[in-house]
Amino acid sequence: KKFFGMKITEENIIIRPLESITQFYREGKTMHHCVYAQGYYARKDALILSATVNGKKVETVEVNLKTLDVVQSRAVCNGVSEYHDQIVKLIKKNMNQIRRRLTA
Repeated sequence: KKFFGMKITEENIIIRPLESITQFYREGKTMHHCVYAQGYYARKDALILSATVNGKKVETVEVNLKTLDVVQSRAVCNGVSEYHDQIVKLIKKNMNQIRRRLTA
């Protein structure tokens, strides 16, 4: 809940946390990967984010909340989007926003 409402943006990229089990389910179905099936919503040390470009989902991102590292960022079918490097860089650039919410 500490991350509800958080938004990281730059130009046409918007990155937001998944905030409900329903969102995890939809993310998994839309992106054709295991974010829901593997129960990422129950992981205490992971923050799962959804990155969109021009309103279209492009990658799902996992941040380790202990190390504040980007563990993975996956596009449809666990691929890599053309925005991958930009998304990872943007999250790293805004890691202080995540850190602040952890300590709040």
